[in-house]
Amino acid sequence: MPQSNEISLHAEPSLYGSSQDRFLQNEDDLSVAELIPRILQERKSFLNISEELIAEEIERELMPIDAEEDFSETPAGMLENGQTPEDEQSSEETFQKQKLELLTHIGSALNETSLSLDFVSLLMSAEKPNITKSTISPHLSKTAPLGSLSADRLSRETDAAKTAQNKKLAAAIGMGWKYQSLCNVTTLFRDAAAQLRGQVAVEKTYWEQISRVLAQDEVLYKLRDPLNNTRAIGVQYGYGDSGLTYHDKGHAVLRKNANGDVSFCPLAEAGKPALNKYTRVRILSKVDGDYMLTGQLAFRKEEIEKFGEDPLISDIEKARYFLFEDDLFYHMTREAKNLISYGVSIIADKIIVEMWDQMIEFESVFYDENEESGDYQHTTAEMSRHNKKAQDTLSFLKLMLCCYFQYRVRLKQKMPTLHTKWKQANSHPLLLRPLVGHTRHQTNFRKMGQILQKLCANLDPSVTHRVTEQMYANLGGHVTSPFEKAVQRPVSLFTLVVEKSTNLLLKAEVEVTTTEIFVDLVVKLTVSKFCSMQDLEGNQNGSNVLQLEFTDLIDVGESLEWTLANFIEEP
Repeated sequence: MPQSNEISLHAEPSLYGSSQDRFLQNEDDLSVAELIPRILQERKSFLNISEELIAEEIERELMPIDAEEDFSETPAGMLENGQTPEDEQSSEETFQKQKLELLTHIGSALNETSLSLDFVSLLMSAEKPNITKSTISPHLSKTAPLGSLSADRLSRETDAAKTAQNKKLAAAIGMGWKYQSLCNVTTLFRDAAAQLRGQVAVEKTYWEQISRVLAQDEVLYKLRDPLNNTRAIGVQYGYGDSGLTYHDKGHAVLRKNANGDVSFCPLAEAGKPALNKYTRVRILSKVDGDYMLTGQLAFRKEEIEKFGEDPLISDIEKARYFLFEDDLFYHMTREAKNLISYGVSIIADKIIVEMWDQMIEFESVFYDENEESGDYQHTTAEMSRHNKKAQDTLSFLKLMLCCYFQYRVRLKQKMPTLHTKWKQANSHPLLLRPLVGHTRHQTNFRKMGQILQKLCANLDPSVTHRVTEQMYANLGGHVTSPFEKAVQRPVSLFTLVVEKSTNLLLKAEVEVTTTEIFVDLVVKLTVSKFCSMQDLEGNQNGSNVLQLEFTDLIDVGESLEWTLANFIEEP
């Protein structure tokens, strides 16, 4: 066999210990019980095994590499003499043999790697024993102590000048690094200071505007902004303290932007945008059988321009103004549903109140600040003669709603009892009913006076008569609150005294009033006879003639006419 230039190293198993691959087995140490299954796995059977075949395989394994390559180039199934023996190894046996060779090479490589790792670990153990302790093999750590193998570092000899220059250069490099670090830290501090100053300016702007809102006696509270679920400050610009029953409770978020400016953002329902509406009043009078416009109330921009120059305060006041307008029309609509049988009708966003020869329209109109109102353009004196009445009517409705809010606040301040709880649950504002009731009462009072004048004009000249009238007789005294007059039933009196030539006196008292709902007509007629004026003034020795109650003025006139005729005809 030719000699090879390669040097092979063989390490004893006792040196690398547990670093040996446990999956590799030494075939020389196998027992017969382990060897027979191994031969069956490789050869499949003992039938084709002979001594010549085994000797030939041994000889082939001992051949050099070049001979093996020449042998491998021989066509498959052909021997050197060109014959194919029947007992040639199968391809599977060849694969198994090559596999065993590969495992042998892997084991050798693993052993050499383990030796190299132990060498490097033992060499580094002198410098870093804690790190190399986990990589060195157990056998070597027991045999050779850590740090027993070391090495020296060789350095070139340099002159003193060059050494000093190197030290100076190293010091300069260190100073440069320090200066660069100092510049970086300075820049970081400068940027942080600028950022803090910006945040302070933003917070100062924000809290100054919040302070201005608080100075206007607004109700502020904490809440979560529904836009991004962050903490924010809310403002209650509605009338929730009075037990407002309108669906919009008047809550808004004072939202801060990146510059610290506060914007007023109402909390609308379920994505519904806030719509600004106001109540417009129009009065139509009957002229020649047709209704003509005789008075109207247009929106006055000075109502919302008087809130000042602060945009935040102005937005809050505008929102409160339009919320009050919405709440007013909401309660008017609820009340109008119960007055349909009394000449009140509802058409979309319009409430129409019919009162004898006039018609009042209340309409909820959208407000557009960019559109100039043209309600007063091209109007004549006839079309604007009831403008003041329209203004007074709307002012009356707003004052009545304010009184209702005040009443609710006082009711909540009282001791909670069953009675106060019932009032809180069942109270409602009186808006249209007092307006319609008092208007109808004035008309009924005027018509009743006309009936009495007509009856007196037809009396016999031999009798004398005297008529006195007292409008709102029940409100003639001192009233603590003038608004109590609006919620009390109106009562007006007519007194007719007829005296005959025989000194007999007839006194007729007509009381014009209404029911608790303000719109029904109730007329109470009381007729008495007296023998002298002294008895009449002292209300003594009189006899009752009639005491009736009517709901129609015509019936009152007929009854009173019949009574006067009987009195005059009596002897």
